[in-house]
Amino acid sequence: MKYLKHYSFIFFPNSDENELTGKDYDWVPNIDILTVKNGAYIVLEVAGVNKEDIKIELQNKLLVITGVRKRFVPEEECEFYSMEIAEGIFKRKISVPYQVDIENIKVEIKDGMLKIFVPKATEVRKEIVIE
Repeated sequence: MKYLKHYSFIFFPNSDENELTGKDYDWVPNIDILTVKNGAYIVLEVAGVNKEDIKIELQNKLLVITGVRKRFVPEEECEFYSMEIAEGIFKRKISVPYQVDIENIKVEIKDGMLKIFVPKATEVRKEIVIE
């Protein structure tokens, strides 16, 4: 395994600088991107987010992940002593530098981690006949 600390955004450039500063969103989940021969794994920390509250779209070669984490509030009246857990809307955009095999994208959420496998499309070449 190689760790490309300074080069990860060359392969998957962040298309929206505001998402790292949180200017347009309430919080930004941490993300890991791992490339393999046949695609890439994108892993986000989304503890406390229900799968029903996550939306994943592929727009051309841009993977857009949005969601919302709702604050736990007990039924009875309460006062917050500490509020360190971010809540609200998040959004991440990841540029994918290859054609994606949309039919074989795999997504799972387990132990607070959203794991997305984005496979490369197999190259299909069609010869064009000259008439």
